[in-house]
Amino acid sequence: MYKKLTIPTHFLFIALIWLLSGCTSVSMTFPNIQNSQPNFSSQIIGDLASNSVPENDSITPSTIRATVITQGSRANLREGPGLEFPIIGKGSPQSQFDIVGRSEDGEWWQICCTSDESEEYEAGLTAWVASTVISIAGSTGDVPTSESIYSEDLFSRWDVEWECGSSRCEISECTATVEASVGELSGGQWLRMDHRVLWDETCFSTDEWVFEVNRFTGLERNYAENDSFLYQYWQGPQLEEAYKIYELKSGGQVAADCSGPYEVEVEEGEGWTTVYQGYTCHERDTGMLLSLSYEKRWLFTGEFEGQSYEREYFNDYERMEQNLVETTAQVVYLDETQ
Repeated sequence: MYKKLTIPTHFLFIALIWLLSGCTSVSMTFPNIQNSQPNFSSQIIGDLASNSVPENDSITPSTIRATVITQGSRANLREGPGLEFPIIGKGSPQSQFDIVGRSEDGEWWQICCTSDESEEYEAGLTAWVASTVISIAGSTGDVPTSESIYSEDLFSRWDVEWECGSSRCEISECTATVEASVGELSGGQWLRMDHRVLWDETCFSTDEWVFEVNRFTGLERNYAENDSFLYQYWQGPQLEEAYKIYELKSGGQVAADCSGPYEVEVEEGEGWTTVYQGYTCHERDTGMLLSLSYEKRWLFTGEFEGQSYEREYFNDYERMEQNLVETTAQVVYLDETQ
């Protein structure tokens, strides 16, 4: 009765687990799905007030405005601070933008954000504009020098623990690592992040997928379901007012934005619905994933052997927990006395 999940390719390794494990229904009890705090809650060792988080100069809620002063022609908005970077937008004469950073030489200003007024370029991107084509209203003394949140040698590794809760599973548990590293470089603001899942050789085959990450904003684009917690590896700096103190398994403590429970439903067809419920933690100053945990259950609606079911649960489940263990990203470590 179970069938393959219809979810985006870059998360297919999770879907394949169910097919490979051969799980089937073994019980006719139907408890309601209950949210449960993930094991990585033991790594959350306290609350952290926002005013005690170390400052990160790359984050600034600037209200300084730049006005395009070109005559007739539109100003070029580029991916980076220089003519060698590709054009990603245009600024019409007298159009205004918020300034969020400056280049080290002061010749370029980072602005937010591109618009789709010509439907030629993508909207909502941070961009760079030359100082010669804009005028600035307000004091720029506090505008920080913009440095990329992620460098071209970005690498991160997470440990994964997985289990299948069914007596019919050929494999009941497995471990893996997820590695993310920069692939081909385009010279612009987007880094291609090649993700690779390396399962224990006794379990499942390797799987790969690609995200693109904006090196200046830390935001990802993966051309899939960005609003699902299952896909959010790179979220950009987290500017909420409350944080958790998160202790990495590799050592050190960081400020983290931890949230959940989230719930995602996937219709598989033939009466089956997959329900994911889980939690995430992201590092405050980069927005990089620290932890992801979910429990997945299967619900059936329909007729089977003369009996009707409505979103019934047959006691089979899957759990996964993923924790950061290594990264070259410049996360901000808390002082041990915090």
